[in-house]
Amino acid sequence: MYLLAANSKKPLYHQLYQQMRAKILNGELDAQAKLPSSRRLAAELHISRNTVDTAYQQLLSEGYIVGKSRSGYYVETLRNTKLSAFAEVAPDMLSGQSQPDGILYDFRYGNLSPQVFPFAQWQRLTNLCLRQDKDQFLNYSDVRGEPGLRQELVKYLHEYRDVRCTADQIWITSGTIPCLMLIGQLLRTEASAIAMEDPGFAAAHSAFTNYGFQVPLIPVNSHGLNVKALRTVTAQAVYVTPSHQFPTGRIMSITRRLQLIDWAFDQDALIIEDDYNCHLRYDVKPAPALQGLAPDKVIYIGSFSKILSPSLRVAFMVLPEKLSLHLQQKTENYACSVPLLIQKPLERFLQENLFEGHLRKLLRQFKKQRDSLLRALQEHFGDTVTVSGVNAGLHILLQLNQPVSSQELVARAAKAGVAVNGDNLWVESSPGQAGRILLGFGAMANEDIDPAVRLLRQAWLN
Repeated sequence: MYLLAANSKKPLYHQLYQQMRAKILNGELDAQAKLPSSRRLAAELHISRNTVDTAYQQLLSEGYIVGKSRSGYYVETLRNTKLSAFAEVAPDMLSGQSQPDGILYDFRYGNLSPQVFPFAQWQRLTNLCLRQDKDQFLNYSDVRGEPGLRQELVKYLHEYRDVRCTADQIWITSGTIPCLMLIGQLLRTEASAIAMEDPGFAAAHSAFTNYGFQVPLIPVNSHGLNVKALRTVTAQAVYVTPSHQFPTGRIMSITRRLQLIDWAFDQDALIIEDDYNCHLRYDVKPAPALQGLAPDKVIYIGSFSKILSPSLRVAFMVLPEKLSLHLQQKTENYACSVPLLIQKPLERFLQENLFEGHLRKLLRQFKKQRDSLLRALQEHFGDTVTVSGVNAGLHILLQLNQPVSSQELVARAAKAGVAVNGDNLWVESSPGQAGRILLGFGAMANEDIDPAVRLLRQAWLN
């Protein structure tokens, strides 16, 4: 099925090309499958034959299809048709992209409302940095990041996350994936396998496999990653999201955390702790980070994407001392990937103790949105859906208790005017038959939640 919007700013041929390209990349269009003739597809979509021909020519020029004389067009055989965790979603549907045409409500994962960013404070701090720190803006920064920001992060991490470290152990990067890429560089001569949760963050899985690691998937239950199952595989490290497991939203229990640390000592292995959405707990206080229990065995990753803005591109990691020294030697000629014009205002934001007030405001707003979403789901779906991950974060995991694929649910929702994300955001060894959807509420206005959920019910149950 191809969904073309006549009122879109994108030409119809480009919409068709993008959707066909996505279907080829994610394997929905099999290798060597014959494409419908331009005449037939034009009639089915009620568009001109020239539009279809132009889309086919673009696919042909990029090598996605091949033409056979007097026969038609066929899908090219690609070496890997599961190239990306995001391949099956058209580019406009990805988090962080502009809103697609025809979409009325946006439940996409990771998006935030403009109302949550402290624009006035950030503008003041940026102007202050431009006046007082102008000499620093003409130099390259330390590969680990600005010393002043790293020192503020030491205090922030100790106060809010019970992380024990020095400024020399902190590395500032332009996102969680760059952190994982640095870890890949650091471990690839020492490790052959990095285990991770099942289901788990697809982009992390891609980052590890791209560096040549084997990635055994370890099941997650109500207490977190199953350490008994982890002990049955060979791995020199494990990637976990204990504060808010992605995508289920479960919190790793203290018993399971201690078992995981025991595994790390027994196997002389490392734990890669992604402290994802650590602050956004609505009903109880956040649990301390796992790193504080075993600083020499844990690589800690944090980010400001969900509490400030994804577009700032500020994340950081805390390495055990020996690993930090080793990475510094490997990257001595590098510079930090985060611009100074971002680092310095963030340093002052933390220095002036503005973070606490900002966090309180966020929690109040996001809790209202979460509560509104849960009420709307109960009213419009009742027991036809199963909801999990409600106590933390900026999304919930929704499973429709019917044998409908995640891809089909995403397509139906888009047709009804609601943007959602499906299971393309995580990897899973044995996905169930019932489709699961992430509903992100970070960018949703309270008054929009109920009508948006009503549209989802009409799209999925009627």
